[in-house]
Amino acid sequence: MIISKEKEQEYIGQIRRILVIRPNSSIREVKDALEKQKKPLKLDKNYVNKLINKIRKERAKRLDNYTVNVVLAKFQDEVEELKRRLWIIITKPEVSEKDKVAAIRELRTSSKDLFDKMFDAGVFSRKLGELEIGSKLSQKEKELLNKAVELDYGKPEFKSDTGGDTEE
Repeated sequence: MIISKEKEQEYIGQIRRILVIRPNSSIREVKDALEKQKKPLKLDKNYVNKLINKIRKERAKRLDNYTVNVVLAKFQDEVEELKRRLWIIITKPEVSEKDKVAAIRELRTSSKDLFDKMFDAGVFSRKLGELEIGSKLSQKEKELLNKAVELDYGKPEFKSDTGGDTEE
């Protein structure tokens, strides 16, 4: 029997309500509770187990994301406060140059640390080493390449009117 995504989401919602009321319910207890509702729902225990596991995995993922975001936000607040204090040190005329340089260095380091933490948390994605294949040179790019080649060798390598073919 094929169950639509909408119907499965409805079942998950009903199971979730049962688990909110009785968080440590067994598969059998959830199945029995579904059958005792105003609109009884008879589901196979293996299917109920599958849906319970989906709910638990989704909860764990939500908790992981929440935890990472909370810790990241706290770190960001700490860095912002540190930066505010470092700028006070940097802008005070009576502070020695050595202390100002140290404060500037710490300012830069804290910004880098924040970026690294955000990157590690997946806020940014890096595209180093990825090549874009299949793109053609624009007319302007071809002309620039031809000019550069003419400067060094006196003969253009790229045709201006086609998609990057070379003369032979």
